[in-house]
Amino acid sequence: MATANLSEMVTRLGGSESADSDLLARFADARDEAAFAELVRRHGGTVFGVCKRVTGNHHLAEDAFQAVFVVLAAKAASLRPRSAVAAWLYGVAFRTSLRARTMADRRRRREVTVDTLPDVGTEPGGVCDAVQLLDEAIAALPEALRLPVVLCELEGGSRAEVARQLGIPEGTLSSRLASARKALAERLRNRGVALAAAGLTLALGRVASASVPANLAVRATAAALTSGTVPGPVAELTSGVLRVMFLHKLKAAVPLIGLLVVALFAGGLFAVEDPPAPPKRAALAEVPQPAKAAPPVNRILFYRGGHLTTIDPDGKNDKKVSENRAEFHPSDAKISPDGKTLAVLIQVKVGDNPPNGRDPQRKLYVRAIGEKEPGTDMGVTCQLFAWSPDGTEIACTDFIDGTDRETPDATSFVVNVKTKEKTPLKFGKDAVLSDWSRDGKAFLASSLKVVNGQPQARLHLMNRDGSLRKTLTDEKQIAVFGRLSPDGTRVLGMVAPPVEVTPAQKKVNDEMGKGAPKPDFTLSLIDAATGKVTKLEDLPLNGEIQGFAWSPDGKRIAYAWRQVHTGVPQERSEKETESFLVVADADGRNAKTIATEKGNGQWVITLAHVDWR
Repeated sequence: MATANLSEMVTRLGGSESADSDLLARFADARDEAAFAELVRRHGGTVFGVCKRVTGNHHLAEDAFQAVFVVLAAKAASLRPRSAVAAWLYGVAFRTSLRARTMADRRRRREVTVDTLPDVGTEPGGVCDAVQLLDEAIAALPEALRLPVVLCELEGGSRAEVARQLGIPEGTLSSRLASARKALAERLRNRGVALAAAGLTLALGRVASASVPANLAVRATAAALTSGTVPGPVAELTSGVLRVMFLHKLKAAVPLIGLLVVALFAGGLFAVEDPPAPPKRAALAEVPQPAKAAPPVNRILFYRGGHLTTIDPDGKNDKKVSENRAEFHPSDAKISPDGKTLAVLIQVKVGDNPPNGRDPQRKLYVRAIGEKEPGTDMGVTCQLFAWSPDGTEIACTDFIDGTDRETPDATSFVVNVKTKEKTPLKFGKDAVLSDWSRDGKAFLASSLKVVNGQPQARLHLMNRDGSLRKTLTDEKQIAVFGRLSPDGTRVLGMVAPPVEVTPAQKKVNDEMGKGAPKPDFTLSLIDAATGKVTKLEDLPLNGEIQGFAWSPDGKRIAYAWRQVHTGVPQERSEKETESFLVVADADGRNAKTIATEKGNGQWVITLAHVDWR
């Protein structure tokens, strides 16, 4: 698309009266470029204002601005509700700008020692201090409260107009604005900035829309709509934002999907770190491939810094078993029973209009340890998998996530490693498997459902024909994502007490746009015969489990954990975080750290996925 045509389109649509939801629908459903250009024009000022204030740098702000609208084009089809696009753009602009600032700071530290990036200037009276914190506070509001703030307070819409656009009574809109202002004032007060109503109004005025350079709006629209026109820094920034958004979408989903995702994170499934820019094709051919050799017996496999790595249980002889993280970024991985083959979930970029809104997807590949990546494509996507005891098959569960469901729409099947033949497992759609017993007779699976508005999850042993073999846990705890001990007598899994929410608490949460509280999972042992649950000893108090496995003899376990920081999201997103790989007795005692890895930010996973053969 020519730049002149885009410029004319942006100018011509200046008077469009279409609602945001209509514009987004036209673009998402029919790729209406004029509708997208109007969204850029309509909300560009708010987005650019956030980008300038958070980055403190005009060039970084321009990159972040373009990235926000490239992300909008990529996610338009799955954005719900469509009327909330203004609030969504504000939140994405804030997170994108933080990421742009952090990336620039890292580059500077690598290249040369210089002063830190400039901050937004301060003025007497504390108002500008409040402005710097207010962007963070607005971005942290639930979407239901952030939307009226953006449309009324920042973009100057009248309450009557905004209420009509959102399809709600004006009184409801006023109530939400009052709740939002109260929440903002409280958050600012907690950060040491106390503002009266007039002071908050003044501060909100300071974060109103900024003037967007005409050529910037045109460049952002072109980058979003025209393949191949995204500048390198914008493309790198966009890629990182989309990965993080995918994870946050999963974690923020409705109760059962949410607890399932918490468990999957605990299993290290969705590990993410910032990979470098993809290397040139010529450079790929020059990367030496490891020799084809079976790994030593008694090795631990884990994800570390974007690569799969094997290590001895005493922490010696660590060795990468994956190289090209830019093109074949690994997700979960497991070693075959004979120790010679890897099954790996590789993140695959789908592109526009991905099935079920999932992008990237995770495709299953199998390769010999030492074989060039990616190996043999098994022709399936899945979220969880387990080897059969003889190594000839792999059992998988795929599920559709989404905020419109209270249970996962799960599909389980077995794929033959040699023939790729796929055989369905007749489990319920609420069942997700996580292990296959060593005798080959049973699968370990979690069933997830909602009872009286509360999430429940129980662990079961299932027969191959889909019938129930044994229920391992009861309704007194939420138990998900287990690993069977080699002898099948115990399960190592994530267990949490039931989430208790009173009707009064639920009403408050609904008014504030908050979801149900997340379960407080703890790595625990479950006795397969009695169902007794025992929390592991000596677990880190400030840690989040990122993966776990049994030793081949069942006498020890290995688990990965990551530091958890306190504080506001902005501080946590920039704070150095260390992760650890630990080997311990089966009850958690005599724990020994055998590997560590550091990352920039609370939510960057740098050490996860644990398997032991």
